[in-house]
Amino acid sequence: MDSTRSRAGDAATSGPASGVIRIAIASATLTAGLALLTQVVAVSRARSGRSWRAAWVAYCSRPSSSPSSAASRGGSTGARRRTSASPGPAAAAWTFSAGLLTWLLPAAAAFAILGLAGAPLTLHGSAGDAIAISALLFGAVLLSEAVPEEIVFRGYVIGVVRERLPAWWSIVVQAALFTGFAVVLRGFTGIADLSMFLGMGGALGYLRIVSGSVWTAVGFHAAFQTGSQLVLTQEVVSFSGSPASAMLALGAVPFATGVIAFSLLAPARPSLFHRDADRAPER
Repeated sequence: MDSTRSRAGDAATSGPASGVIRIAIASATLTAGLALLTQVVAVSRARSGRSWRAAWVAYCSRPSSSPSSAASRGGSTGARRRTSASPGPAAAAWTFSAGLLTWLLPAAAAFAILGLAGAPLTLHGSAGDAIAISALLFGAVLLSEAVPEEIVFRGYVIGVVRERLPAWWSIVVQAALFTGFAVVLRGFTGIADLSMFLGMGGALGYLRIVSGSVWTAVGFHAAFQTGSQLVLTQEVVSFSGSPASAMLALGAVPFATGVIAFSLLAPARPSLFHRDADRAPER
């Protein structure tokens, strides 16, 4: 997890030794949790004669409806259909871009409104410097955070849990693991941070479910982290408003807008996401 997600956690992770220890503990905890989850689902699947390979491939798959919806249509778990083992490059690029724009557009609108209200963003230096720094941040965030975290939590964990449980449970389980990993890695820094990680994990999990692709969550995650680091930690851009206003524009508005937009758009236009039968989580 990047330190810019919470300034309050800086003290908890100060010093190289402390950072190494926290990373080791978090990695060991996550590995143990994934191993336990794997064993539980493997035993359950062995009883029903299911193949284990599908669980790993599910991180980038477009799964069919969740077990509960399949049961409501009278289909057996063993007969559930998958639309594809993995999306092609064009489909992955489209869903990645959709996730990125789903964060970028509402965040830009929120900062524009805050600017009109007297709290503008100010650029220090040339536009070329800002673009170069943004590109470097985006690449670093994409490779070190967005891709690995989304593949593990919104990809692997959701794929495994959805083999046996309804979609809502897969969102809850991965959000809990994601939050626990963050707390172990950074230390407990307050209810606000805990709520942020839970909300982030839940929203990204929901976007992955309704879009049918983990790349949607990767794009949204990368945009959110890049924008947050650019506004909160980089000298090339400064925000004159309060930290609460910044987090409103960076987090609350884009996340809420993204969940609502995908809830309305993905089920109505599944072809936009190269999906056939995937549905939003059953209520």
